[in-house]
Amino acid sequence: MTELPADAPEHRQRRWHEAHDRLYDAACELFMQSGYIGTSMEEIADRAHMVRKTAFNHFPRKRDFINEWGRRRREQVLSALSPELMSDASIEVVLRHYFAELSAVNLEQRALTICMSAGWREQGGPFDTDPHELLDVFRGFLTDAKERGEIAASVDVAQMGTVLYSSYFGILYEWCKGSESEPPFDLKVAYARMLDVIWAGLHAQSGWS
Repeated sequence: MTELPADAPEHRQRRWHEAHDRLYDAACELFMQSGYIGTSMEEIADRAHMVRKTAFNHFPRKRDFINEWGRRRREQVLSALSPELMSDASIEVVLRHYFAELSAVNLEQRALTICMSAGWREQGGPFDTDPHELLDVFRGFLTDAKERGEIAASVDVAQMGTVLYSSYFGILYEWCKGSESEPPFDLKVAYARMLDVIWAGLHAQSGWS
């Protein structure tokens, strides 16, 4: 995804962000109307009243709209968590709050979540070759906790981050089944139970201090 340099004039940055938002909003509308696969970049550009070249400057690939969807959700989740919590709380408290906020965002945007998740699966996610920022978020939380001495040296942070990442999407895909208005189960409860299992396993192996 092409971005303006940080030192670009303010008016150029504002216009860039306005165009970026228009394209993203247009893509979301069309994805929910016609499906991810059934929507073309040309249709997105037309809906946003932009030329095709401008659309590709902002989103070189259609799947970049899914990346943008994920980025905005992560920002929304982090903005709901206080800096004090993120810096001072235990790793268990941080992750429980983080997953609770993820659940709230998914529930609030269930229709879009279903649509984008289906599109990402069509494109090979969540285990394709693109960077996975959410995986980095989980590994970052765990790395910080390990440096604070909350996690024993024997715990592999990379693998544990993958467990959290895989569990998040596995449960999310199951939750996306059914109608847009009636989730098959309580997502927040499902994630809480998943974390219960992880903590119990780590304690049993004496890998969590």
